[in-house]
Amino acid sequence: MKLKILLLAAVAFGTSACSTVVNGSNQSISFHSGDVEGADCKITGGSDHAVNQNFVTPAEVKIPRSKKSLNLNCTKAGYETTEQTVHSKVEGSTAGNIIAGGVIGVGVDALTGAIYKYPETVAIIMTKLGASSADMKTEETSMSEDESALTN
Repeated sequence: MKLKILLLAAVAFGTSACSTVVNGSNQSISFHSGDVEGADCKITGGSDHAVNQNFVTPAEVKIPRSKKSLNLNCTKAGYETTEQTVHSKVEGSTAGNIIAGGVIGVGVDALTGAIYKYPETVAIIMTKLGASSADMKTEETSMSEDESALTN
């Protein structure tokens, strides 16, 4: 009986922090701005404001996972400045971690941010200065088609 308890404890300890091992504490996010390439963007935020990166679209950026939102600001000559908030969600593997790793596993994953996930792709909608509502509708349709192509 003691051997079974010891084995069970070893398995629980060995599988704790499963999300940290499987997903890591960082993730890559792909940023695109449809037909408007070359937007200068800055992304900030996350836990302890650890994220502070500049990039030009399209780009793939490595971000530390966190439950805290990210703030995105993009500019390009001839276009309005775009500001977006990127929210994270709890990673699906967390449920398995609760079962396998218990409180220790979930605690480690929460501390490292591994239980959270930002979207894999962020679409940035750039609007031309002085664009009419019909132009904006065309741009949104174009972005939806681009997103559909990315997910298929």
